[in-house]
Amino acid sequence: MDVSKIRWSSTEYYLKEFVNKFQDSFPKIVKVTEGFLGRQELDSISSSTLLRVHALYSQERALVESKSGKVLSLPTKLTSMTFFITNHSGAREGPFTLLEILEAFTLPVKIQPTTALTFKESSSPHSPGQNLDSLTFTQSYQESFLLGHCLDNKGTLLEREPLVLPMYMKEVRLALSEGLEGENEEQWEAICNAYNERISELGHMDHFIFQGITLLDNKELIAPQKLYAEIEPTYMDLKKQGDAFNLYCSLGKPVSPPQVPAKPQALPKPTSPLQEPEPSTYRSLAEVPQDLHSLSIREVCDCLLLLNLGSYTQAFRQEQIDGDLLYELDHIHMRNTLGMSSLHITKLLRFRQGWRPREGPDAEV
Repeated sequence: MDVSKIRWSSTEYYLKEFVNKFQDSFPKIVKVTEGFLGRQELDSISSSTLLRVHALYSQERALVESKSGKVLSLPTKLTSMTFFITNHSGAREGPFTLLEILEAFTLPVKIQPTTALTFKESSSPHSPGQNLDSLTFTQSYQESFLLGHCLDNKGTLLEREPLVLPMYMKEVRLALSEGLEGENEEQWEAICNAYNERISELGHMDHFIFQGITLLDNKELIAPQKLYAEIEPTYMDLKKQGDAFNLYCSLGKPVSPPQVPAKPQALPKPTSPLQEPEPSTYRSLAEVPQDLHSLSIREVCDCLLLLNLGSYTQAFRQEQIDGDLLYELDHIHMRNTLGMSSLHITKLLRFRQGWRPREGPDAEV
């Protein structure tokens, strides 16, 4: 399909407007007319991105507060973490999942992870971890988000992990596809049916679980009439018994931690919510050679992590992009095939040319 032939609505919708108007008639094909630059690359989407929006998903999340006043948000259906209930005398009951606690106890309740945990921001991998020990489970709330897949400039469905558009992306604006130029309704219907069949073949979409553990800004939490689902969070990495693991997205129900290190797989294979990273080749960008031609696929991905572009490593692995192929990529490849935003494309192209971020004398390494 030539996407330049798509007729787009003259009306542009903010995300919440779009959901309110069309949530009962998904799927829809949309174009992002105004993007969103989040606090981390995971939460950025560029304008002109084409999406096949499958559905509006909603999940229940738990608000838990640490002794230091940090407020974290966790999916209540998360089964990879369990907690003890602690009373004033220090006695413990459990262990329980968050969902079991919510169903059996009156909030707020004091809880403690069954395994010692530390956490830190995903975008700051070298920052010190903070202990996650005594917590208070204060309340639960519903978070909604759009779930879809990107389309390239030929209208091909990009079958990497689904794209999630949460409601806190309030600046995002969307134009709705209305068919093809020339009023070719039969051809348009055939295209839409082909997308429907492909999404059905991918499977597990009805069991998509957004596994992100996030930190909410205390200042935004106390704002009047603020909806928790509309607060932009910071994504957290947790460490459990010395082994790092990330909790982002999973297809299918959560499973037990793997017995061997595992890497996220492309759709349609379900991934474990616990991922143990391989040791990095480079500890800092200063160790990366100026000429990147000799880098392996893994070393290219290590560079992405150091550039805070870690959300693209799966796409780079899937497309087998080593240092030599990196120099063959142009703006179109990076945007349409790898799903990169305009800012991140510029960043990677400059890095390829020899640019390195200048950090202050007190920057962590």
